[in-house]
Amino acid sequence: MSLRTAKPHPVLCATAVVILVAGCNTTAGTPRSASGAGSFPGTSPSSTPPPDRPREVELGGTDPCGLLTAEQLPVLKIDRAGRVVDSDFYRAKGCSWTVIGASSHLVPVTTEGISAWTDGERTGQAAVTDPVLGFPAITVTLPKDEGRCDVMVDTAEGQYLAATFSVLPTYEDRFPAPCAGAREVVEAAMENLLK
Repeated sequence: MSLRTAKPHPVLCATAVVILVAGCNTTAGTPRSASGAGSFPGTSPSSTPPPDRPREVELGGTDPCGLLTAEQLPVLKIDRAGRVVDSDFYRAKGCSWTVIGASSHLVPVTTEGISAWTDGERTGQAAVTDPVLGFPAITVTLPKDEGRCDVMVDTAEGQYLAATFSVLPTYEDRFPAPCAGAREVVEAAMENLLK
């Protein structure tokens, strides 16, 4: 019997890497003690509270894959429909769109408020950013993962919309920078929520 070595299919490899990156979603939210143990060096929460939201946008019952329309996908460089995923970290359903070299992920979070990211209890660097369509927003980054960024939008008391955008090394020239990509995805979703 002879064994032959098959070359891995590039799409399968890219998908596997993106799934691994998406599977690391809980890393950004790892709780840490008040002493800061378990945090990455140089990370600190923003102490500036986000501004008031223009109105409440309830996310309960939201279809996560329905947050982006078919017309928006090509603009966001997404060439296929999303798939529903369980987000154990948020105890919610999310939607994932994976393309060769990048992935986008949206989760309507109804189990905690955005302050969970700004109160210093999570690992990751939270920073207040420009509002998204008038709603308070933060970015969350990890110094050890430059290819990923999360943007959270405060939509209602105890709720927020979380967007993650990840780009694989060697694909940076084909996609926006991670925080810009996450912002584009969450802005598109918020446009639909506000209709």
